This record gives sequence, structure tokens and C-alpha cells, in this order.
Amino acid sequence: MRNCAPLLLVPLLAACAASQPACVSAGRWVSPGTLHALADPVAAARARPVVLLGERHDSTADHGWQLDVIRQLYAADPALVLGFEMFPRAAQPALDDWVAGRLSEAAFLANTDWAHVWGFPPPLYMPVFRFARDHHIAMVALNVSHRLVHLTAQQGFAAVPQADREGIGAPAPPSAGYRADLAEAMSGHGGPAMTPDRLAHFIEAQLVWDRAMAEAIAAQRARAPGLQVVALMGAGHLEHRYGVPHQLEALGVADAFVLLPAHQVCAPLDGEYADAIYVN
Repeated sequence: MRNCAPLLLVPLLAACAASQPACVSAGRWVSPGTLHALADPVAAARARPVVLLGERHDSTADHGWQLDVIRQLYAADPALVLGFEMFPRAAQPALDDWVAGRLSEAAFLANTDWAHVWGFPPPLYMPVFRFARDHHIAMVALNVSHRLVHLTAQQGFAAVPQADREGIGAPAPPSAGYRADLAEAMSGHGGPAMTPDRLAHFIEAQLVWDRAMAEAIAAQRARAPGLQVVALMGAGHLEHRYGVPHQLEALGVADAFVLLPAHQVCAPLDGEYADAIYVN
């Protein structure tokens, strides 16, 4: 590979610059497989029963992008509900009270036990929560307790007593790609030495997390098939359709539309990475 360190030769500098990848400009929708610009993927999302919006949890830009997409979907058709990875099922009464206007913001955060169940700064998320309340859009808790995920990570899902599974069924097996990605992620966690059992339990814990959200989305669709479900969750549950989309397909919901944000994209990705990427 040519060394592109600073040189006095202008032609060589120009050649070095030309050899660098051309990154997608911010503020554009692109197709992941080609990086070709997309005019309006949100319009295509309006026709799907489930829309999945990824995020980096600590990114203000990502949360602003999510709210913009929700506004567009709501403007086209207000028949939608919002689902959130951030809340376990036990928080559902507080979500209902918030949307009904019975809670202040402080009471909402306290009643959902935000500091313990999620912990990221509330200002990152409050604009979306306020939009739901102001427009009377139902909010659905998609997650399960940390305890279930931790139990699975410690001993495997099969060893978790039925009474402790919070109604979650056995997840569909992961794809080889997802298994490889999770193994790579686990290898960077440090802590106790990696063993085959530890890795298997870690992967099962992630699958339970994915399955819980997929089952909550599928249940919402069964309760109210006329309402579009727009769900917000970490991008890692959506990339390559490995996580929640894969579990949804196993539950018979095969046409979820996946939209992901990115801070920088300089090379095409797997065409199955998402239906569209927004560079912010």
C-alpha cells in the first residue's frame, strides 16, 4: 500500500488523496450495500407493520434522528405505537400513566426506575417521550429484567426455572454470522478466562434479550394489527438483521423495516445490514 505521509511532490499528494475512500456526506440516506443515495426510505417504511430504529445509546444525534423519523411516520399516519428497549415489562403501568398525562417527568423517571433499568442521561430520551405524551401515542415496554439476562449469562437459558423466564420462549438459534460477532464482542470484555460454556451462555443471554423484544413487538401486532409498531433499540440488536429481526421472522413477522444511523460510512456494507442508513 502506498505511504501517504506528507511529501513535497504535489502530483504524488494528489494521487494519495485520490486513493482514500470517499465517505458519505452527513445528512444523507444511503443503501448499505451500494452507498447509493436514497430519496426517502421513510416513505417505504410507512408501508411496513414494524419499523425498527437503531441507536448508539449515548448519541444525541441518533436520538434526534429517531425523533425526526417518528415525526414523519406520525404525520403520514398517526396509527402507530412506540416500543422501547429501555423499559422492562414491569414499567408498563408507568408508561401508560405518562402517556395519559398523570405523571410529571420526575415521577415518570422514578416510577420506571430509570436510573437502575437504563441509566443513560434522561435528556437524551425525553424529547421522544414527550412527543409520545403530547400526541397520545402508546408506549410499549419491550424488555425484560436484568435479572433474567444475568441468570442466562451465568447458567444458560435451559437452567433458568420456567417461573423466572418472564414468559419468554426459547429463542431461535442464531446465524453463524451473529454467533461470530458475539464471540468477538465477548473476547474483548476481559474478566474471567473464556470457556466454551461461558461463551455459549453469553450468546444465549443476547438471544433472550433479542427474543424478549421480538415477542413484545409480535404481541403488540397481534393485539392491534392496525397499528404500526415503531421500536427503538440499540443498533447491535438490528445490524445485519441478526438479532431482533431474526427473532421476529421466527415468530412470523418477516417484513420488519430496519433503519440505522451512522456517524461515518466510507465503504459499502453487507446488503442485509439494514434497509437504509442515515449518516448524521
